[in-house]
Amino acid sequence: MSLLSRLALPLVLGAALASSGCIKKTLAKGQIKSTREGSAAFQTTADFETARIAASAGIAQFEGMHMLVPDDDNAYYLLIRGWASLAFAFVEDDLEQAILAGDDDQIAYHRARAKSMYTRSVNYGLEWMESKNAGIHEAIKHGSEKEIQEYVKKFTDEEDADFLFWTGQAWMSRVNVDKGDIGAIGQVFIGRTFVERAVELNDGIERGSGHVILASYYARTGFNTLGQESFDKAKAHFDKAFQINGGKVLLGRVQMARSYACRMHDESPGRKASFDMYMKLLNEVLEADDPLPEARLTNAIAKRKARRYTSKKWIEDVAREDCGWEL
Repeated sequence: MSLLSRLALPLVLGAALASSGCIKKTLAKGQIKSTREGSAAFQTTADFETARIAASAGIAQFEGMHMLVPDDDNAYYLLIRGWASLAFAFVEDDLEQAILAGDDDQIAYHRARAKSMYTRSVNYGLEWMESKNAGIHEAIKHGSEKEIQEYVKKFTDEEDADFLFWTGQAWMSRVNVDKGDIGAIGQVFIGRTFVERAVELNDGIERGSGHVILASYYARTGFNTLGQESFDKAKAHFDKAFQINGGKVLLGRVQMARSYACRMHDESPGRKASFDMYMKLLNEVLEADDPLPEARLTNAIAKRKARRYTSKKWIEDVAREDCGWEL
Protein backbone atom coordinates (compact mmCIF):
# COMPACT_ATOMS: atom_id res chain seq x y z
CA MET A 1 0.00 0.00 0.00
CA SER A 2 1.41 3.38 -0.95
CA LEU A 3 2.16 6.07 1.61
CA LEU A 4 -0.63 8.20 0.16
CA SER A 5 -3.10 5.33 0.56
CA ARG A 6 -2.01 4.71 4.14
CA LEU A 7 -2.54 8.38 4.97
CA ALA A 8 -5.91 8.48 3.25
CA LEU A 9 -7.33 5.36 4.92
CA PRO A 10 -7.78 6.86 8.42
CA LEU A 11 -9.46 9.88 6.88
CA VAL A 12 -11.88 7.70 4.93
CA LEU A 13 -12.63 5.55 8.00
CA GLY A 14 -13.13 8.66 10.11
CA ALA A 15 -15.54 10.11 7.59
CA ALA A 16 -17.43 6.82 7.43
CA LEU A 17 -17.74 6.64 11.22
CA ALA A 18 -18.87 10.24 11.40
CA SER A 19 -21.41 9.57 8.68
CA SER A 20 -22.61 6.48 10.56
CA GLY A 21 -23.02 8.55 13.72
CA CYS A 22 -25.05 11.15 11.85
CA ILE A 23 -27.25 8.44 10.36
CA LYS A 24 -27.86 6.89 13.77
CA LYS A 25 -28.75 10.28 15.22
CA THR A 26 -31.09 11.00 12.32
CA LEU A 27 -32.78 7.63 12.74
CA ALA A 28 -33.11 8.18 16.49
CA LYS A 29 -34.66 11.61 15.95
CA GLY A 30 -37.14 10.09 13.52
CA GLN A 31 -38.07 7.39 16.03
CA ILE A 32 -38.52 9.96 18.80
CA LYS A 33 -40.75 12.10 16.59
CA SER A 34 -42.85 9.08 15.66
CA THR A 35 -43.13 8.09 19.32
CA ARG A 36 -44.44 11.52 20.22
CA GLU A 37 -46.93 11.53 17.36
CA GLY A 38 -48.13 8.02 18.15
CA SER A 39 -48.40 8.51 21.90
CA ALA A 40 -51.86 10.06 21.54
CA ALA A 41 -53.24 6.69 20.48
CA PHE A 42 -52.86 5.30 23.99
CA GLN A 43 -55.42 7.81 25.23
CA THR A 44 -58.07 5.61 23.64
CA THR A 45 -57.67 2.89 26.30
CA ALA A 46 -59.76 2.96 29.46
CA ASP A 47 -57.78 0.30 31.35
CA PHE A 48 -56.13 2.04 34.29
CA GLU A 49 -53.71 -0.76 35.20
CA THR A 50 -52.53 -1.31 31.63
CA ALA A 51 -51.93 2.42 31.35
CA ARG A 52 -49.93 2.42 34.61
CA ILE A 53 -47.62 -0.35 33.35
CA ALA A 54 -47.23 1.27 29.94
CA ALA A 55 -46.49 4.70 31.41
CA SER A 56 -43.83 3.30 33.74
CA ALA A 57 -42.17 1.36 30.93
CA GLY A 58 -42.42 4.28 28.52
CA ILE A 59 -40.63 6.74 30.77
CA ALA A 60 -37.51 4.54 30.74
CA GLN A 61 -37.60 4.55 26.94
CA PHE A 62 -37.94 8.33 26.89
CA GLU A 63 -34.92 8.71 29.18
CA GLY A 64 -32.89 6.56 26.78
CA MET A 65 -34.04 8.61 23.80
CA HIS A 66 -32.96 11.81 25.52
CA MET A 67 -29.55 10.33 26.32
CA LEU A 68 -29.04 9.39 22.65
CA VAL A 69 -30.23 12.75 21.28
CA PRO A 70 -29.95 15.26 24.16
CA ASP A 71 -30.89 18.29 22.07
CA ASP A 72 -34.08 16.84 20.57
CA ASP A 73 -37.24 18.81 21.38
CA ASN A 74 -39.52 15.80 21.02
CA ALA A 75 -37.49 13.82 23.56
CA TYR A 76 -37.71 16.75 25.97
CA TYR A 77 -41.46 16.90 25.47
CA LEU A 78 -41.93 13.18 26.11
CA LEU A 79 -39.97 13.45 29.35
CA ILE A 80 -41.64 16.61 30.62
CA ARG A 81 -45.12 15.29 29.90
CA GLY A 82 -44.24 11.70 30.84
CA TRP A 83 -42.98 12.39 34.36
CA ALA A 84 -45.78 14.87 35.10
CA SER A 85 -48.46 12.47 33.82
CA LEU A 86 -47.03 9.49 35.68
CA ALA A 87 -47.10 11.43 38.94
CA PHE A 88 -50.58 12.86 38.48
CA ALA A 89 -52.40 9.82 37.12
CA PHE A 90 -50.82 7.01 39.10
CA VAL A 91 -48.64 8.11 42.02
CA GLU A 92 -51.20 10.61 43.28
CA ASP A 93 -53.73 7.77 43.02
CA ASP A 94 -51.54 5.70 45.35
CA LEU A 95 -51.23 8.72 47.64
CA GLU A 96 -54.99 9.17 47.88
CA GLN A 97 -55.47 5.50 48.67
CA ALA A 98 -52.92 5.84 51.48
CA ILE A 99 -54.77 8.91 52.77
CA LEU A 100 -58.02 6.94 52.87
CA ALA A 101 -56.27 4.09 54.68
CA GLY A 102 -54.76 6.50 57.21
CA ASP A 103 -51.31 4.97 56.60
CA ASP A 104 -48.84 7.73 57.49
CA ASP A 105 -45.79 5.83 56.24
CA GLN A 106 -47.37 5.21 52.84
CA ILE A 107 -48.62 8.79 52.67
CA ALA A 108 -45.09 10.08 53.19
CA TYR A 109 -43.68 7.55 50.72
CA HIS A 110 -46.07 8.32 47.87
CA ARG A 111 -45.94 12.06 48.52
CA ALA A 112 -42.15 11.94 48.18
CA ARG A 113 -42.48 9.88 44.97
CA ALA A 114 -44.91 12.36 43.45
CA LYS A 115 -42.74 15.34 44.37
CA SER A 116 -39.67 13.63 42.91
CA MET A 117 -41.41 12.92 39.61
CA TYR A 118 -42.84 16.42 39.33
CA THR A 119 -39.39 17.81 40.09
CA ARG A 120 -37.86 15.70 37.34
CA SER A 121 -40.48 17.01 34.92
CA VAL A 122 -39.82 20.59 36.02
CA ASN A 123 -36.07 20.20 35.70
CA TYR A 124 -36.34 18.90 32.13
CA GLY A 125 -38.74 21.73 31.36
CA LEU A 126 -36.39 24.39 32.70
CA GLU A 127 -33.48 22.79 30.85
CA TRP A 128 -35.44 22.98 27.60
CA MET A 129 -36.49 26.58 28.28
CA GLU A 130 -32.93 27.65 29.05
CA SER A 131 -31.68 26.00 25.83
CA LYS A 132 -34.20 28.05 23.83
CA ASN A 133 -34.05 31.35 25.69
CA ALA A 134 -31.43 31.88 28.36
CA GLY A 135 -32.42 33.47 31.65
CA ILE A 136 -35.00 31.27 33.38
CA HIS A 137 -32.72 30.21 36.23
CA GLU A 138 -31.73 33.81 36.96
CA ALA A 139 -35.38 34.89 36.88
CA ILE A 140 -36.36 32.15 39.34
CA LYS A 141 -33.40 33.01 41.57
CA HIS A 142 -34.54 36.63 41.78
CA GLY A 143 -38.06 35.48 42.67
CA SER A 144 -39.76 38.36 40.84
CA GLU A 145 -43.16 37.63 39.32
CA LYS A 146 -42.71 40.48 36.85
CA GLU A 147 -39.34 39.08 35.75
CA ILE A 148 -40.85 35.62 35.16
CA GLN A 149 -43.67 37.18 33.15
CA GLU A 150 -41.19 39.11 31.01
CA TYR A 151 -39.08 35.99 30.50
CA VAL A 152 -41.92 33.79 29.19
CA LYS A 153 -42.76 36.42 26.56
CA LYS A 154 -39.61 35.23 24.78
CA PHE A 155 -41.58 32.15 23.74
CA THR A 156 -43.65 33.13 20.73
CA ASP A 157 -44.33 29.90 18.80
CA GLU A 158 -47.50 27.89 19.32
CA GLU A 159 -45.33 24.76 19.59
CA ASP A 160 -43.69 26.25 22.70
CA ALA A 161 -47.03 26.04 24.51
CA ASP A 162 -46.74 22.26 25.00
CA PHE A 163 -43.48 22.59 26.92
CA LEU A 164 -44.65 25.55 28.99
CA PHE A 165 -47.95 23.84 29.83
CA TRP A 166 -46.47 20.60 31.14
CA THR A 167 -43.66 22.35 33.01
CA GLY A 168 -46.19 24.65 34.66
CA GLN A 169 -48.54 21.77 35.44
CA ALA A 170 -45.70 19.85 37.10
CA TRP A 171 -44.59 22.92 39.06
CA MET A 172 -48.08 23.62 40.42
CA SER A 173 -48.87 19.95 41.11
CA ARG A 174 -45.63 19.59 43.08
CA VAL A 175 -46.82 22.38 45.35
CA ASN A 176 -50.26 20.82 45.64
CA VAL A 177 -49.03 17.43 46.89
CA ASP A 178 -47.17 19.01 49.80
CA LYS A 179 -48.95 22.06 51.13
CA GLY A 180 -46.62 22.08 54.14
CA ASP A 181 -43.75 23.35 51.99
CA ILE A 182 -44.19 27.08 52.56
CA GLY A 183 -41.28 28.03 50.31
CA ALA A 184 -42.76 26.13 47.38
CA ILE A 185 -46.19 27.68 47.95
CA GLY A 186 -44.57 31.10 47.74
CA GLN A 187 -43.31 30.24 44.24
CA VAL A 188 -46.46 28.66 42.83
CA PHE A 189 -46.89 31.78 40.70
CA ILE A 190 -43.97 30.57 38.55
CA GLY A 191 -45.86 27.49 37.41
CA ARG A 192 -49.01 29.54 36.95
CA THR A 193 -47.12 31.99 34.73
CA PHE A 194 -45.86 29.15 32.54
CA VAL A 195 -49.42 27.85 32.09
CA GLU A 196 -50.77 31.35 31.42
CA ARG A 197 -48.23 31.83 28.63
CA ALA A 198 -49.07 28.40 27.21
CA VAL A 199 -52.74 29.38 27.06
CA GLU A 200 -51.86 32.67 25.38
CA LEU A 201 -49.97 30.76 22.69
CA ASN A 202 -52.57 28.00 22.33
CA ASP A 203 -55.92 28.70 23.96
CA GLY A 204 -57.17 25.15 23.46
CA ILE A 205 -54.06 23.35 24.67
CA GLU A 206 -54.75 19.80 25.91
CA ARG A 207 -58.45 20.25 25.14
CA GLY A 208 -58.86 23.13 27.56
CA SER A 209 -56.73 21.71 30.36
CA GLY A 210 -54.74 24.94 30.62
CA HIS A 211 -57.92 26.74 31.65
CA VAL A 212 -58.78 23.96 34.14
CA ILE A 213 -55.40 24.35 35.85
CA LEU A 214 -55.76 28.12 36.07
CA ALA A 215 -59.36 27.80 37.29
CA SER A 216 -58.32 25.43 40.08
CA TYR A 217 -55.53 27.80 41.06
CA TYR A 218 -57.83 30.81 41.31
CA ALA A 219 -60.47 28.86 43.25
CA ARG A 220 -57.92 27.77 45.84
CA THR A 221 -56.27 31.20 45.96
CA GLY A 222 -59.62 32.93 46.35
CA PHE A 223 -60.49 30.74 49.31
CA ASN A 224 -57.29 31.71 51.08
CA THR A 225 -56.68 35.34 50.18
CA LEU A 226 -58.30 37.04 47.21
CA GLY A 227 -61.99 36.37 47.71
CA GLN A 228 -64.82 36.58 45.20
CA GLU A 229 -62.83 38.23 42.42
CA SER A 230 -60.59 35.18 42.28
CA PHE A 231 -63.61 32.84 42.28
CA ASP A 232 -65.04 34.78 39.35
CA LYS A 233 -61.79 34.20 37.45
CA ALA A 234 -61.97 30.51 38.34
CA LYS A 235 -65.52 30.19 37.03
CA ALA A 236 -64.60 31.98 33.80
CA HIS A 237 -61.70 29.59 33.20
CA PHE A 238 -63.83 26.51 33.92
CA ASP A 239 -66.50 27.80 31.54
CA LYS A 240 -63.87 28.37 28.85
CA ALA A 241 -62.49 24.86 29.28
CA PHE A 242 -65.95 23.32 28.94
CA GLN A 243 -66.57 25.46 25.86
CA ILE A 244 -63.36 24.19 24.26
CA ASN A 245 -63.96 20.50 24.92
CA GLY A 246 -67.76 20.50 24.97
CA GLY A 247 -67.71 19.17 28.52
CA LYS A 248 -66.38 15.85 27.19
CA VAL A 249 -63.11 15.90 29.14
CA LEU A 250 -64.47 14.83 32.52
CA LEU A 251 -61.42 15.70 34.59
CA GLY A 252 -62.47 19.35 34.42
CA ARG A 253 -65.62 18.58 36.42
CA VAL A 254 -63.61 16.64 38.98
CA GLN A 255 -61.26 19.59 39.44
CA MET A 256 -64.17 22.01 39.62
CA ALA A 257 -65.77 19.91 42.37
CA ARG A 258 -62.59 19.75 44.45
CA SER A 259 -61.58 23.38 44.03
CA TYR A 260 -64.46 25.68 43.09
CA ALA A 261 -67.46 23.83 44.60
CA CYS A 262 -65.54 22.88 47.72
CA ARG A 263 -64.37 26.43 48.43
CA MET A 264 -67.12 28.59 46.95
CA HIS A 265 -68.77 31.34 48.99
CA ASP A 266 -71.74 29.64 50.67
CA GLU A 267 -73.85 30.97 53.53
CA SER A 268 -76.37 28.11 53.48
CA PRO A 269 -76.65 26.03 56.69
CA GLY A 270 -73.67 23.69 56.92
CA ARG A 271 -72.48 24.89 53.50
CA LYS A 272 -75.06 22.63 51.89
CA ALA A 273 -74.97 24.47 48.55
CA SER A 274 -71.25 23.78 48.31
CA PHE A 275 -71.79 20.09 49.07
CA ASP A 276 -74.64 19.81 46.57
CA MET A 277 -72.58 21.33 43.75
CA TYR A 278 -69.65 19.07 44.63
CA MET A 279 -71.82 15.95 44.44
CA LYS A 280 -73.62 17.12 41.28
CA LEU A 281 -70.38 17.61 39.38
CA LEU A 282 -68.93 14.28 40.44
CA ASN A 283 -72.13 12.38 39.73
CA GLU A 284 -72.16 13.88 36.22
CA VAL A 285 -68.72 12.36 35.75
CA LEU A 286 -69.85 8.96 37.01
CA GLU A 287 -72.97 8.97 34.82
CA ALA A 288 -71.13 9.94 31.63
CA ASP A 289 -70.82 7.09 29.13
CA ASP A 290 -67.88 7.46 26.74
CA PRO A 291 -68.04 11.11 25.69
CA LEU A 292 -64.70 11.35 23.91
CA PRO A 293 -62.83 8.21 22.76
CA GLU A 294 -59.70 10.30 22.11
CA ALA A 295 -59.62 11.13 25.83
CA ARG A 296 -60.81 7.77 27.14
CA LEU A 297 -57.87 7.27 29.51
CA THR A 298 -58.17 10.77 30.97
CA ASN A 299 -61.89 10.18 31.47
CA ALA A 300 -61.25 6.78 33.08
CA ILE A 301 -58.95 8.51 35.56
CA ALA A 302 -61.64 11.15 36.17
CA LYS A 303 -64.22 8.45 36.93
CA ARG A 304 -61.82 6.68 39.27
CA LYS A 305 -61.27 9.91 41.18
CA ALA A 306 -65.00 10.73 41.20
CA ARG A 307 -65.82 7.33 42.74
CA ARG A 308 -63.28 7.97 45.46
CA TYR A 309 -64.35 11.54 46.15
CA THR A 310 -68.03 10.59 46.47
CA SER A 311 -67.33 7.69 48.84
CA LYS A 312 -68.64 8.11 52.36
CA LYS A 313 -65.16 7.61 53.82
CA TRP A 314 -63.53 10.30 51.65
CA ILE A 315 -66.32 12.78 52.36
CA GLU A 316 -66.19 12.17 56.11
CA ASP A 317 -62.42 11.82 56.53
CA VAL A 318 -61.10 14.28 53.95
CA ALA A 319 -63.60 16.50 52.15
CA ARG A 320 -65.71 17.51 55.15
CA GLU A 321 -62.80 19.28 56.82
CA ASP A 322 -61.27 20.52 53.57
CA CYS A 323 -64.51 22.09 52.40
CA GLY A 324 -65.87 23.16 55.79
CA TRP A 325 -69.08 21.17 55.53
CA GLU A 326 -71.18 20.68 58.68
CA LEU A 327 -73.78 18.22 57.43
